[in-house]
Amino acid sequence: MSITSPDDCISTYNPVVATTRDVVAFEPQPNMAFLKAALGEGFSYVKVNAPFPRLQRECSHYELIGHSMVEKVAIPKLQDLYVGQLAMRGNWVAACVRSQMAWPIVTTEVSFRERTVFLIPWADAGGSAGIMYPAAAVCLRPDEDRDSGQLLISHFLSSLAWAHGQSIEIEQWGGGNFPRSMGGFNGPYVLAREVIHPYVPDPADAKARLALGFYREGLGLNNPAYACLSFFKILNIFKDKGPDQIAWIDDTIPKIKDSRRARDRISFLQNSNQTPGKYLYGSNRCAVAHAFGTTANPEDPADMRRMRQDLPVAQALAEYAIEHHFGVKSSQTIWEEHLYELQGFTEIFGEDAVATIKAGGSPEPDLWPPLPRLTVTLAGSEGFAALTNLRSEIVAIVEGYVDVLCTSDNNLTAMMLRLNFAEERLQIDVKDGLRAADDGSEGAFRGCATLMRFVRDYILNGILEVRDWDQRKLLGRCDAFIPRNLDLQATKRNYDAIVSNYENLAEERSKSGSNDGG
Repeated sequence: MSITSPDDCISTYNPVVATTRDVVAFEPQPNMAFLKAALGEGFSYVKVNAPFPRLQRECSHYELIGHSMVEKVAIPKLQDLYVGQLAMRGNWVAACVRSQMAWPIVTTEVSFRERTVFLIPWADAGGSAGIMYPAAAVCLRPDEDRDSGQLLISHFLSSLAWAHGQSIEIEQWGGGNFPRSMGGFNGPYVLAREVIHPYVPDPADAKARLALGFYREGLGLNNPAYACLSFFKILNIFKDKGPDQIAWIDDTIPKIKDSRRARDRISFLQNSNQTPGKYLYGSNRCAVAHAFGTTANPEDPADMRRMRQDLPVAQALAEYAIEHHFGVKSSQTIWEEHLYELQGFTEIFGEDAVATIKAGGSPEPDLWPPLPRLTVTLAGSEGFAALTNLRSEIVAIVEGYVDVLCTSDNNLTAMMLRLNFAEERLQIDVKDGLRAADDGSEGAFRGCATLMRFVRDYILNGILEVRDWDQRKLLGRCDAFIPRNLDLQATKRNYDAIVSNYENLAEERSKSGSNDGG
């Protein structure tokens, strides 16, 4: 039995139905007239940046949100947060934060230094306390004091701020026998449904850690002069002499490519009567740090305007130093390398074998590594029974990739995974690489319904994950899937109908007693 082909479910974009809350890419780039004709009035057109930076280069993509259908986010009740581990008495430290980074609206656990840091959303405490601050909390070990906990959380937040390029300010410290936050929060209400696979670098070098601390400090300062100084302190960590800082700035300025605001200011500085390095060191860095000679007067509008104009350049220089001098990769670099897609499989195969495969060769079949039983799923989902605990077998190694056949124990489900080591990509083909069989049982149709739910959710910006079933270890993951030129609402309706049909067929078999093989 063949499951319903995606070709029968996917609807290409027809300018009559709006997509809501889903991200879809259009090629070629549509103009506003096209979008307005497609969506009608009453819709906003929001250009999406993170977390899909490649599409800024490849094609245009928009998140289209209907004002009449925007979901209202319910403020969680404080008592509803204290469940599971958060309900366990202990010695807790909690940082009450004001974050420009989108904070999750559900309690989220993030691993950092083999510890669990809890991201706790803002919540309604009722009464005079009002809205509680969002928080990052950790439960201390018996041998730790509060300073140790505060340092751990501060390092974690600096790493998170570096990864997102957004400020995360610590307003106050809380905690106690429970991870208590502080009342009186009044925004910003920058929210995310969930934080999935956050990049949280943790450099071992003390100077690199100090640089991340100065970076978070600079992001959080409202005074542009002192924000510039925080960023320049990062340069001062490895260049302690003024002439050396000037030379480094002049050498680095041509390498600043990604920030348009920085480039605009750099173009202006390059046309002045001194080098950008001399200007930034004398008229910015030293002018802020000193009250004699050339100084930045906090009450002089011209000085403060100049500081605001210089700030993108100072930040861009600090970011370049953190990545290229201290070796802390940016989120953009992590995304461009996308080594996370095959990281666990690379460990299984070993670096030598992977190098051979990338070069177009193949180890002898008797040297192919045994693969664990696999689970194929989507991040944030409850899982898909038909794609859980699958046998896995290497069926081909050729032209830089490895094809892995995953099969269920009842042989009703099969999926082909491609480990494309040459391009560092984890790949699936939901059209031709997914098969289902029918043995006449209720379970066969249940499996088909599950597979169609998987394909539907994958198309709707699903994040593919492959895990070692026994160890529960993540072996590879992809970025969110971005469909092109699809009417997502119509496509979803089509898949929903197919899933419902398979479930109805399964019910009919259940009533008739055809349960063998389920």
